[in-house]
Amino acid sequence: MDTHALQELIACINRVHETDDVGLTFAEEMTRPLSDAWQSWDDADTEASQVLGVFLFYRYLAAHDRTDMLMAIRTLTPCLLYADIALPPDMLPFLADYGVCEAERLREDARSSPDPARAERAAFAWQRIVMATEDGHPQREERERSLRRARRLLAARRGDTAYLDQAVAAARAGLVPQGRRDRLATCHELLLALEERYEATGNADDHEAALRCAEELAVYAHTSARDAIGCSLLFSFGEKLFQRYLRDPNTTDLRRAIGFLRDSVESPGPHLPTRLLVLSRALSIWSAAARDPGIVTEAIARAEQAEELVPRNHQDYPLIKWQIASLYFGRYRTTRSGDDLDRAAAAILEATLCLTRELQITALQSDIAFAQYERTEDSEHLFTVLALRKRVLRKLPEDDDLSRADALYSLSQAQMHWYRRTGSLGDLDNAVDNGRAALDLVGATDARRRPDFLCGLGKVHMTRFALRGERDALPEAIDRFREAVADAPDRYLPLALLAAALGYRYDLTRDITDLDESIAAGERALGLAPAPQRAGILLDLSGARRLRFGGTGDATDLDHARAAIAEALALPALSARYRMRISLEQTELASLSTVNTAERLSAFEAAVELLSEVGLSSPYHEDREFMLSVHAGLGAKAADAAVAANRPDRALELLEKARGILADTAPTPGWRGNRATTARHLCRNATRGPIVTVSAIETGGLALLVTPSGVHPVALPGLRLHKARARHKALEEALASGACEDVLDVLTWLWHTAARPVLEALKATGWQGARLWWCPVGVMSLFPLHAAGDGHDGVMDRAVSSYLPTVRALPAERRRPASPGRALVVAMSRTSGQASLPGAASEANSLSRLLSATVLHNEQATREAVLTALPSTRIIHFACHAQADTREPTRSRLFLHDQPLTPRDLPFGLDADLAYLSACATSDVMFLGADEAMHITGAFHLAGFRHVIGTHWRIDDLAAADIADHFYTVIAAHGPDHAAQALHTATAELRRAHPDRPDLWASHLHVGP
Repeated sequence: MDTHALQELIACINRVHETDDVGLTFAEEMTRPLSDAWQSWDDADTEASQVLGVFLFYRYLAAHDRTDMLMAIRTLTPCLLYADIALPPDMLPFLADYGVCEAERLREDARSSPDPARAERAAFAWQRIVMATEDGHPQREERERSLRRARRLLAARRGDTAYLDQAVAAARAGLVPQGRRDRLATCHELLLALEERYEATGNADDHEAALRCAEELAVYAHTSARDAIGCSLLFSFGEKLFQRYLRDPNTTDLRRAIGFLRDSVESPGPHLPTRLLVLSRALSIWSAAARDPGIVTEAIARAEQAEELVPRNHQDYPLIKWQIASLYFGRYRTTRSGDDLDRAAAAILEATLCLTRELQITALQSDIAFAQYERTEDSEHLFTVLALRKRVLRKLPEDDDLSRADALYSLSQAQMHWYRRTGSLGDLDNAVDNGRAALDLVGATDARRRPDFLCGLGKVHMTRFALRGERDALPEAIDRFREAVADAPDRYLPLALLAAALGYRYDLTRDITDLDESIAAGERALGLAPAPQRAGILLDLSGARRLRFGGTGDATDLDHARAAIAEALALPALSARYRMRISLEQTELASLSTVNTAERLSAFEAAVELLSEVGLSSPYHEDREFMLSVHAGLGAKAADAAVAANRPDRALELLEKARGILADTAPTPGWRGNRATTARHLCRNATRGPIVTVSAIETGGLALLVTPSGVHPVALPGLRLHKARARHKALEEALASGACEDVLDVLTWLWHTAARPVLEALKATGWQGARLWWCPVGVMSLFPLHAAGDGHDGVMDRAVSSYLPTVRALPAERRRPASPGRALVVAMSRTSGQASLPGAASEANSLSRLLSATVLHNEQATREAVLTALPSTRIIHFACHAQADTREPTRSRLFLHDQPLTPRDLPFGLDADLAYLSACATSDVMFLGADEAMHITGAFHLAGFRHVIGTHWRIDDLAAADIADHFYTVIAAHGPDHAAQALHTATAELRRAHPDRPDLWASHLHVGP
């Protein structure tokens, strides 16, 4: 536990003891220590658990919040079961009720191990449970009986079985011959003695002898009434048959066991829940062999019937919930039913609340959470998986090779997915190491684990190749998949993965034999896969067939590809993610020369319609960013398809529908964030000047000129995607090295390939210059289109430029004049860990003089102070450092005195005029998510600032101050609605003074009307 937080809690508890004031636990200064302590709590540290639990109990006494009581019980129960330490007397009854489940699990664990230490832990736990149970408690007698059993087990583990041996000898001596009236009674006494000694020693001979006694009694019960005694006898025999099956699998034993167990649950009674649980376990094993879904349904029904009969503090309750979770999860793996997965998750959560240290339950919880992540891609589930799997691995015995192998394999897969989400190289390297370690721990003959582990390690290597570009990883992946196929030729997954890996190698080498083998492996996998797993295989097969058609021209492959997609579409209950993949594959098929442009457009329309469903399926913003980034560029391709079909209006509508999805989930007042907006409506937004979208795909660029007269497409053949990426990389390198000539080269390229063709086309429509709004898409969002030029002519010479995140972001009507309000300056001339900004003070002085602005300087500029001031501020100016987050743009930040300010911190619904971000890279975005353009500049615009000034890159501090001074001189005279013209004039003046320093005058941009 966090040491500082622990000391703070101890100090507070001491103050409570001194003053008898439990309300001190609610002091504001205790919020952070409590949070830190809870987050770092480990139930193995009983002393820290005691402190945290007592603190929470005092909070409960102060406010009677049930949550505090539950958390106190959760943290203090390990103290009751595992340590001889003092606990609040009023808590003991609750802890005893909560702890019986775990105490019983300790006894079960001790039964399966010859280690006396485990039996000693179980006996200690039950002794503490009995101590904490009040006289007269309805469970007192049962708990005392459990304590006696635990002590006898401990004695047996220490080699002392005298009591048990005497009991068995006496029972055998008292057994009367068959035919006598008391035969059944003496047989039952011998059964009980043998059961108790078997439980303590695990001697198989005792179990066989007990089974013979149970069989004799069950025969009698079958011919008698099904009362409580008869059902008890039937259960005893059925359970022992099941136990023998588990020790030495024999189908006959399992079938007979199920029959007797079914008969045993016909009569109600206190032991019925246990009988139902054992029957459910037997049925679940039988269902795997019989492959009969009806048996699984019965197993679930029996377990849920047991759940209805027991309270939460019953010792079998967590095992019943574990059984329910296991059954639903097993069925989910076959059916892929979301309802089954949700039920499994709910049941396993209940089980974990009752057992804190049961690794079997924790492992199942981890597996279920991983399945939830695969289904939803919610990062919260993946984070849970990582935490749980590390916990399991940490607590497993070093000599438990198979359990450690399972844990290492599971952790490896979680780390691989975490790398895919975060780009953390350490996680991918650890995934390789853990995957290899798991494989080393299983034998070559382990037919269940080895193929799975080989596939898992192969997927990690595939990730290394696909996302990190490590070419040596692809052969390793293929080798692992081939081994898995050899070990398990009747499983579909190794074949499907091998097919995918060979497809990757074909892309690399263009060796047609790889593609032939990929298709053959995919066809074999398809023949083995159950229906819920066929969608992905069909998609891969379609892609491979399509590629082979492109290489050979064999129309049969094209027919097979289309048939695979048709079959995939016909599968029931397809997730949005798979429907999106199918739509994207349809766009690829439709792009072939044999298909008309209308069909290609239709395919893209279907994909764009699915984009918001896929992108907004998670409640978490980071997940939405990630899911949308996967499909970045879709809108540009759809627009290109629409233009090819001679439908430029539809091109604009599709481009808009594919962009700004995140922004539309939190619109500002007056924002018409309807992604279904028609081109006709969008063209009304261009009454004050044209709006120009610019996008690049591999076949070339496209500009859409949005004017009151309609949408006019302009082809930009030189603006290919790979060239645009290369030019942006060159721009970044030039800025980093101070190579201004190279920056000018990029601006010249941008002028000739994009900006000049656009301006010439606008001129042909009758445009006379003046105002122009750029709405760049994807990688084009990273370029200063407003500064494109060749030194003789350029955009800045012809127009005043502004930017928009989407076309619909520019309202058609003019807003009322800006109302009076205060101006605020946030000036950070000194920032911890950053270079000083002497120009920040100059900017603050300038605004204070021109606008009578309030200044928050250095220590005054806290995050809380800024957020508090925002709602009443009309103009805000930030003179501070900023940092763009290249993977999660909404984590980009402005550095303040205490904590950074991120786009997600900004409140929506502001009614403000101007935000000026005189900081570095406030408009930088990550290319993968650039369709959303969620950077700091755009965030202030979405929050409600009508005009926002930002920068593409960091510029000289003093030059920034000069631009700000010139800008605000105009604003002071004419108002915020002259922001675009003011910025244009300021940067143009700097360009005239330093034409060879584009790093100074090309960075600033205006967002807004």
